[in-house]
Amino acid sequence: MPRKTLEQLKPGLAKVVVRPVEFHRTLTYFDQRLPAVLTTPSMIGQMEVASARVLQPYLPKGAISLGTHINISHRAPARLGEKLRTTASFARAYKPKNGGRLRYVFEVEARVGKRLIGVGTVERAVVNHSQENEHAAARKRRPRPRHRARK
Repeated sequence: MPRKTLEQLKPGLAKVVVRPVEFHRTLTYFDQRLPAVLTTPSMIGQMEVASARVLQPYLPKGAISLGTHINISHRAPARLGEKLRTTASFARAYKPKNGGRLRYVFEVEARVGKRLIGVGTVERAVVNHSQENEHAAARKRRPRPRHRARK
């Protein structure tokens, strides 16, 4: 079976991630005075995972996707033990005006049952993971300039 390509990615393609609101994902975990509700960063992280899963089958060999921009509204609490269902749907791709890598835009939402918890967009870019690792290794190998102590 031929490998899928990013050009085959169509608007409307979606993935769902369902996870319970566990204690380490709540505000109470960080501060006992706060309620046991899902933190905004945890919700956003789950939205990013769903978005990445939409792209994953279409990525070239050795490539990964990275989050580049989020625009999320956290509208209601998700309580400890509730199941958070996050959906990411591919909306469009665009080339930034300042150049750079193509951006993939996903419409995302998080719900507990029918209750809307969060909504917005997530953008991702595709990078060649092996090339990025090679560039990072080359930067580490470069000699650093020595600075003399001032007298």
